Amino acid sequence: MTQPADDKIRFQFVTQCPRDDGCGVCVLQMLTGRPYGQIAGMIDWGVQTNHYTTWKELCGVLRELGWQTGGLCEAKSWGDVRGVAVVHVEGDHFILYDADNGIFYDPGQADGPDLHSRLVPVSYLPVPYAEIVGAGNP
Repeated sequence: MTQPADDKIRFQFVTQCPRDDGCGVCVLQMLTGRPYGQIAGMIDWGVQTNHYTTWKELCGVLRELGWQTGGLCEAKSWGDVRGVAVVHVEGDHFILYDADNGIFYDPGQADGPDLHSRLVPVSYLPVPYAEIVGAGNP
């Protein structure tokens, strides 16, 4: 693990460990600065006790919070991802990636943001920086 310089970290890191679910909610928690319970409460899992999310649910939460996002984009490598984005990676997992600073916020890790990832991106949702600043993040 290679940790980034403190002055490059834009988001408060949140881990899903030791759980094996909740990655999408943790990503939105990092992105919006809102508590896990508030975001999880915006998703209807029905009787499902595990918090596995889909793009539909993640985009729905962002819309409900008033965020303006673009459409989903395909990614074959990290070089395809631009700006700040929610990224779906192989293995059905979500992370937050700050391409501007090359920092991976993987809630499946316990040690915090990293400058490297072995994960393979599949698709991503770019998030306008104005939305992030408006959410109270630096």
